[in-house]
Amino acid sequence: MPKYTKPLIAWSVLGITGLAIFIIFFSHAFPVASIDLKINREEAIKRSADFIDRQGFDSQSFDKTVIFDSNAYASAYLQKTQGVKKSNELIRKGIPVWFWRVRWFKELEKEGFLVDLDPSTGEIITFFHFILEDEEGSDLSQDEAMAIGRSKIISQGIDLEDYELKDSTVKKQKKRTDYHFVWEKKGYKIEEATLRVGVDIYGDKLGKYARQLKVPEEFRRYIKGQVSFGSMLSTASTIFKYLLIITAVCMLIFQAKQARPSWKLWFICGCTIALLEMFNFFNGMPLLWNFYPDTMSKPVFIMSSLANRLMYVLSIGLIIIACGSLAELFARNFVHARMPLYHAIKNRNFQGQEILPVLIVGYSLGFIFLGYITLFYLSGSKFFNIWIPPATEYANTLGMAIPVLFPLAIAVSAAVNEEFIYRLFAISFLKKYIRKTWLAILIPAIMWGFSHSFYHVFPVYIRGIELTIFGIILGIVFLKYGIETVVIAHFVINATLAGLPLLRSHNPYLSASGVIVIALASVPIIVMLVICKRK
Repeated sequence: MPKYTKPLIAWSVLGITGLAIFIIFFSHAFPVASIDLKINREEAIKRSADFIDRQGFDSQSFDKTVIFDSNAYASAYLQKTQGVKKSNELIRKGIPVWFWRVRWFKELEKEGFLVDLDPSTGEIITFFHFILEDEEGSDLSQDEAMAIGRSKIISQGIDLEDYELKDSTVKKQKKRTDYHFVWEKKGYKIEEATLRVGVDIYGDKLGKYARQLKVPEEFRRYIKGQVSFGSMLSTASTIFKYLLIITAVCMLIFQAKQARPSWKLWFICGCTIALLEMFNFFNGMPLLWNFYPDTMSKPVFIMSSLANRLMYVLSIGLIIIACGSLAELFARNFVHARMPLYHAIKNRNFQGQEILPVLIVGYSLGFIFLGYITLFYLSGSKFFNIWIPPATEYANTLGMAIPVLFPLAIAVSAAVNEEFIYRLFAISFLKKYIRKTWLAILIPAIMWGFSHSFYHVFPVYIRGIELTIFGIILGIVFLKYGIETVVIAHFVINATLAGLPLLRSHNPYLSASGVIVIALASVPIIVMLVICKRK
């Protein structure tokens, strides 16, 4: 029995165990909203257009774009106070949380519409009509405006006898008078949250309509504070990342002549990732219009967005080229920067002891992480007051031109980019100059972990702790098995997590998309088989 067989068997057992834990307990650790998605994108657009037309406007003259979104505060508050099961029951009974958001807009004009629809019933949750303040309109009395507002609410199937008036304000514009009315449901409370419905009347037309769960201001301030703190942690970690990148570029400039790295290989690698990111930009064009500012022409908006993306993909490509080239230099002179598959390809020496550990340990490590995060958040929610707002089985990925391209691009780009920076270059660089292996592993793990603190996991520092622990494991595995191993593990993790919500959906199209995305996790095996066959 070869000397590497026993460790690989142990890795395989751990990987299978991690995957089993992930499959069995994932739904218990990560809340998933129960949404009966009866209204699809096309139906949402049609219903929003009908509603706009019924208000006396012409939707046909506007461009449109649609996304799937949620009321983040309401979702977080329900999860925090009621738990997932009770939250799903309340949402099914009419608490507005999830919605289709259809935006209707014109180039260089403020006038436009925003319509949110319940994905289960198709009912209107929110309506906004954006107009200029000096737009001409009627000057109604308060009673006349309130009568119009009440009729608009009643037309949505809401019995105002169950509500009491909470707010009534008037605002005199240059050429019209606007009114704002809010009603609150009597005797209805979820902890401190109340159910409200409101309308704004611009002149004699409906300007706004909103049905929402009014979350206490104290909770909203708490969430904002947590998110701000998470952003600060993420920014601080990102500064460290860019210092590493600048160091890598400077070292490459000064040592390029002596090092003579394999420029062609790293150039191809960097360009491949950059091209994949660019394809993903064009793939996401249908969703890009949600961020279109009406003060900018469409060509300028496209060119500006394209320029920003080009700068981003250029930086990604240069980072991979620089870190890969320097890592090759370290690998020549220091044992701790191992790249076994790279050397196997370069030297045409594909032996089992080089290839098998990379694949088996890489996939096993990815599955171990999936089991690890499941147990981490399962125990955290039970014993340490850790909580996560519920996710949805639907993803805006399906609104893209080629849905499966997005998770593929994210999985490949994040795996290569982050592992090249935080493991391949950072550990090799720190180990060389500070000469303490444990610090060389720990420092990049902390920076990598807390760079993810922008995720909505509360308290926000928890994500940093979770990933720092696993970052240490990635560093140890990198030193023993090579960079390709941790890249494969990272890729498998991203592909699986991106595909699982789609796979869990009851919609056949969503489920099929999820299968395709998760199947992408087999790409490293396919690539290695092709290379082995060619060599």
